[in-house]
Amino acid sequence: MNINFTSKNAKFTGALKAFTEKNLESIEKISGNIIDAEIIATEEKLGFKVEIIAKTNMNAYHIQDRDPILKQAVRKILNTLKTQAKKNKEKLKEEKKRVGKGTNLKGFTDAPEEEPMETPGRAPKEEIITILENYSRKPLSVEEAVFFLKDSGENAYMFTNVETNHMAVVFFNKNNTISIIEAV
Repeated sequence: MNINFTSKNAKFTGALKAFTEKNLESIEKISGNIIDAEIIATEEKLGFKVEIIAKTNMNAYHIQDRDPILKQAVRKILNTLKTQAKKNKEKLKEEKKRVGKGTNLKGFTDAPEEEPMETPGRAPKEEIITILENYSRKPLSVEEAVFFLKDSGENAYMFTNVETNHMAVVFFNKNNTISIIEAV
């Protein structure tokens, strides 16, 4: 985790920096790896304005607050950050639950039934098609899609590529490495 402290007419004491770092570590357990965090403190006429800009693998946060006491302002933004991280974690859990519920279809009533081809030495097996909603509604980068693929436990993940604005699918190929197919 990379933390930068910036102050304008305010002073971050060593204790305040340690307090902030300790709280960010506890927030990191909720939100996932915090890549960068920047805390900016500015002294104003009636107190202090404190901002935090934090980036994780999944989210970016920008929070600001004011208070006559610097430590109180820092505490407020850290509490707000923790609350937002918890909400985002719950949203992700709900999305996983929703996506995890698939519909199993055994055959189609609209399609004419065909005799299954029998391979010598093998018994014919009934094919089951599972329809899943394992896709993103918002445009993602390929790296984000790969993250969601690994996190979902499925074999494929469909998304709109943010760079090309085309539909794409990342999937585990037969060598168990990740491949991508993009509609052009």
